[in-house]
Amino acid sequence: MSARDFIGSYRLQSFELVFDDGTAEHPLGRDAEGLIVYTREGFFSGQMMQRGRPKFAQPRQSAAQKDFGSDAEVRAAFNGYVAYYCTYDVDEARRIVNHRILSALLPDWEGQVNVRHYEFRGDVLVLRSPPMLVAGKSGRSVLHWQRCPVIY
Repeated sequence: MSARDFIGSYRLQSFELVFDDGTAEHPLGRDAEGLIVYTREGFFSGQMMQRGRPKFAQPRQSAAQKDFGSDAEVRAAFNGYVAYYCTYDVDEARRIVNHRILSALLPDWEGQVNVRHYEFRGDVLVLRSPPMLVAGKSGRSVLHWQRCPVIY
């Protein structure tokens, strides 16, 4: 598969953290939502969220409003959402897509390269992270993305 095979939009089917001992967790819940987009110009944009995040007691009308929300409200909103955009390139021989992050909800990700092993199963793109430690256990993120049909 080449970089052009990635081009399009995908909806999240599942997001699991699969540990080496065979156990698995759903970091954003079993019913997490998400959308990723790979463009012809070499850009990627992705968002995922946990359903049922609590609403703020006082609604925010604009991104210009900065002083709102309790610490608990802001924490729940932040921890239940992942978003970033980047450039991407594909290493076909190693079956890796590199996401070279330009901007992210998580400031630590900016300037990083998120390496993802990829596999296409028909219209489903499976992305796997390299091994990582989460709460002292080794595992990988495994995400299944369903390609969206072209409607125009």
